[in-house]
Amino acid sequence: MKKTYTIIIIVVLTCSAFPDFRSLANETDQVQQESSGNTNTQMQDIVKNLGNGRLQVGNIIIDEDKKEVIIPGRLNMLDGPIEFIACTKGGMKAYESILEMDTDAKSFNLSMILLGLDPKKGKAAAYHFDPNPPEGDAVDIFIQWETVDGQKVIKAQELIYDMNTNKTFPADDWIYTGSVFLENGRYLAEEAGVLIGFVHDPASVIESNFSGKFPAFGSYVVNKNYLDEIGKKIQMIIKPLEVDKEKKQETGSEKHDEKVGLDTDQLR
Repeated sequence: MKKTYTIIIIVVLTCSAFPDFRSLANETDQVQQESSGNTNTQMQDIVKNLGNGRLQVGNIIIDEDKKEVIIPGRLNMLDGPIEFIACTKGGMKAYESILEMDTDAKSFNLSMILLGLDPKKGKAAAYHFDPNPPEGDAVDIFIQWETVDGQKVIKAQELIYDMNTNKTFPADDWIYTGSVFLENGRYLAEEAGVLIGFVHDPASVIESNFSGKFPAFGSYVVNKNYLDEIGKKIQMIIKPLEVDKEKKQETGSEKHDEKVGLDTDQLR
């Protein structure tokens, strides 16, 4: 997966000068022509090439071959109402976030761009609890951790419990919006300290694709059937949805081929 790293770093470092991140992305050709060796050096300082198709931004690993991002973190809370899957380290919204990740919002957003997600497609929720789903590239989010019986992996939505329905959150997938850059250049996700939400908060870098009216505040709590120890270390894995679907199709095709082969042998 090829990336124009010099363009990305200019986007991240100079976002305060551009009220609309997406308008800057439209100037890619011009910026690329004007990029300097100094910018390349800055890029190398922020994005480390680990080799074998792997990049690192802070504590985040981007695996270009597997097309996935891995972020370390921990269980942040067990009791009380929740509105976010994950917040930044020490983020302002930690009091209603299930997980605290070892990253900041800008590094997280940069890793999504390096993964191949397109911020120009993103459209954040218009307001908190907006019944309309956000727009953007779709992703799958998995949470994994170690247990005495080995590694456990679940989808992120399984950590959310709806006390009204007694079921987990009904999100099929998640949408990368990129959050919002305000007119004064401030990055909303960084200010709020949020990464992934599910009740359509404009600050979230990634949001749920839920459509419809949300229940009353306090209806969503942490599902304690999985993680039950605050501080428990976890890893979050984010994959572009089309990649995950391709793998499922390949697996299904392989199983079909095996079945056909078996049936053929039985006929002989």
